[in-house]
Amino acid sequence: MSSRLMWLRWSWRDLRQRWVLVLAIALTIALGTGAYAGFTGTADWRTRSYDASYAKLAMHDVRVTLTKGTTAPAGRLRHLVAGIPSADRVTGVAERLTVPIQVDASHGGREVLVAGRLVGTVADPAVDRVHVYTGRQVKAAETGRPVSVLERTFARYYHLPSSGTVRITGGTHVRYVGQGTAPDYFSPAADSGIPMIGESGFAVLFVPLATAQRLADAQGQVNELVLTLAPGTDQKTIAGQLEQALGRSPTPLSGTVTVRGDEIGYHALYEDIKGDARFFDIIALLLLMGAAFGAFNLTSRVVEAQRREIGIGMALGVPRSRIAARPMLLGVQVASLGVVLGLGVGVIVSRAMAGLLTGLLPLPVWNTPFQYDTFLLAALLGFALPLLAVAWPVWRAVRVRPVDAIRVGHLAARGGGLTPLLRRLPVPARGYRQIPLRNALRTPRRTVLTSLGIGAAVAILITVFGMLDSFATMLGDSEQEATRGGSTRVIAQLDGYHADDSAQVRAVASAKGVDQATALLTMPATARHGDAKNVTLLVEVRDLGGGTWRPTLTAGSLARHPGGLVLSEKAAHDLGVRPGDTLVLHHPRSSGQGTFTLADSRVTVAALHPNPLRTVAYLDRSRADLFGLAGTANAVEVLPTSGTDPGHLKQALFATPGVTGAQTATETVDALRNGIDEFTGILDIAAGVTLALAVLIAFNAASISADERSRENATMFAFGLPVRTVLTLAVVESALLGALGTAAGILLGQGIDRWMVQVQLARTMPEIGLDVTLAPGTYLTALLLGIGAVALTPLLTTRRLRRMNIPATLRVVE
Repeated sequence: MSSRLMWLRWSWRDLRQRWVLVLAIALTIALGTGAYAGFTGTADWRTRSYDASYAKLAMHDVRVTLTKGTTAPAGRLRHLVAGIPSADRVTGVAERLTVPIQVDASHGGREVLVAGRLVGTVADPAVDRVHVYTGRQVKAAETGRPVSVLERTFARYYHLPSSGTVRITGGTHVRYVGQGTAPDYFSPAADSGIPMIGESGFAVLFVPLATAQRLADAQGQVNELVLTLAPGTDQKTIAGQLEQALGRSPTPLSGTVTVRGDEIGYHALYEDIKGDARFFDIIALLLLMGAAFGAFNLTSRVVEAQRREIGIGMALGVPRSRIAARPMLLGVQVASLGVVLGLGVGVIVSRAMAGLLTGLLPLPVWNTPFQYDTFLLAALLGFALPLLAVAWPVWRAVRVRPVDAIRVGHLAARGGGLTPLLRRLPVPARGYRQIPLRNALRTPRRTVLTSLGIGAAVAILITVFGMLDSFATMLGDSEQEATRGGSTRVIAQLDGYHADDSAQVRAVASAKGVDQATALLTMPATARHGDAKNVTLLVEVRDLGGGTWRPTLTAGSLARHPGGLVLSEKAAHDLGVRPGDTLVLHHPRSSGQGTFTLADSRVTVAALHPNPLRTVAYLDRSRADLFGLAGTANAVEVLPTSGTDPGHLKQALFATPGVTGAQTATETVDALRNGIDEFTGILDIAAGVTLALAVLIAFNAASISADERSRENATMFAFGLPVRTVLTLAVVESALLGALGTAAGILLGQGIDRWMVQVQLARTMPEIGLDVTLAPGTYLTALLLGIGAVALTPLLTTRRLRRMNIPATLRVVE
């Protein structure tokens, strides 16, 4: 018992003597294990929370949306459902009216004028209920009155109070009595259908159906139907039956039928889980690997520094098993402390991730427990690594002769590693100036492990910053395309389809501050080509030969294919087409008197444009008859007069009869930029952990190197070299390790970044075209972290070097 107590006290003494180093190594393990648990646990959180939230608000399984600008009498869509063959599988039905509007939520001197939507539904619907976070629901007695619930993320973005008043198209004041959300708006998306675009640039007002009908001047009308199905029902079968029912009704209706899995917001959320899970798994694994390399290397070097003491013990006849117990106890202490600290790091990272996720998405149910099972797996690895790192040098030390173990410094090196290469390389430095390079080559295993730890951190940084660079390039390209030749243009959306010379179009053209006006027609369509997946388009029919603006063409020619479709490069890639190819366009066609039917038309792809948004497509005005709407417009593009601010022009158009909304050319890009800025908060956490890990690994390496080379340093001091020279040599050696790690990290990071952008983000956000981009600033940041920060860490040992007792350090008997 006394012997065991002695070993424990001896081990405790070792721990106290090296407490800073032990704590730093334990923190390295903690960062790897804790970050692994914190990052990889988000997928389970989100899946549970999404499922629970959609179930709580009874999200629809199938949705019928009539063609934009058309409606049907209330009850007619419900009657269609009752007549389909599988009507008995329908468990809930709700009709509603959704109307595009403009919302003025200006307050406190801040102008807030954005596009929006009025969603009218029956009180307490069985499908797609509204959840209120703050304030209250609209009361039954308020039905028909301008009272609403304002969408949560929009209200929070602009710091609006829980109740207040906004103005909508036509100047009508609408009071909102609460802030809430519905299943369609968990992932805010504007009419363009692009996720992440709705928080800052799109407002939704939830109102009773009668209120929406009165405000939209559509008494007794609806334009949407949502329904839920019995468990196990095939949603696509019901959707097919509903599509047939729309065309067979006495007065055929035109519209689209969408199943839950194809809803843009729903698909984006769940696909985002898969993409983010792969991304976070990679980040967490790289952090864990970096911590593993660092902990293994550093712990083994701590034990190797005790090699001489192990040799003395063997020379005195102490059994090898007892000699091994002391350093093994040190490994246990480091491992245990690392696991304990890792639990704390895991909790901190988990809470930070939970805070960001709950802030990004307005879910009514969030379930974010700490993932103990995931942490346990990482902790087992974190506990085993220091023990393995200790066992390896101990095993090597106790297998040699005591006299060999006692040798230290250059005498302990076997074979000199790769230092013989210096004889063949034309190294300009001579004498002690070669020490940094000799040290790196003398112990290649140590050099490689330290460099890999730093390289893992650099790879994460390249991956994270590379994704941000790709987003920045996409936004820059979008803005450049939108503002080219007309940065101040404003697009006014009309309340329906009107003739080009109608009073509504003339009112926009004659509004105060308007210089030029061009009639536009925007129609939804679906493109298909061969076996490729269908692509949803928003076709803008405009004068491609002139007008106020026309798109840039990156391939093809309108002269060669007159009247052809101009697709985005992303849409062409996804469809597998190029200029000159023919595709099928599934689109609504007017049959007169405000009714539409769905038709298929074969259209030639004339050219491609560079807008990264996949949905954007163009046709010349001469092809408006494709939709049965020749000489018709549902939007007007205007250029302001000289000196007129586009924001003031929006306000003027806001009050113009027949206008439901007005947006500047860059508003969509600005809204998307704001959404991406919110998303990057998650990447900031990964970047912070990465920086901490790289600095810890570098500090530990520099600190251990100072211990290992204390006699070498003391010898140089004894020969008159100043402290600054010895520090310079240490800085150069650290810079060499950092350069090796940075080079490996950049290569690995480039590969991961390319895979993330071209594969994962393409799945998560198929509506956006992203190119792999790495800005010079990203490389500069990697160099500053991997080389600059690592090279400077030896300066932290300055105090120790200045206080060194040179005679005592040199007093070693060989």
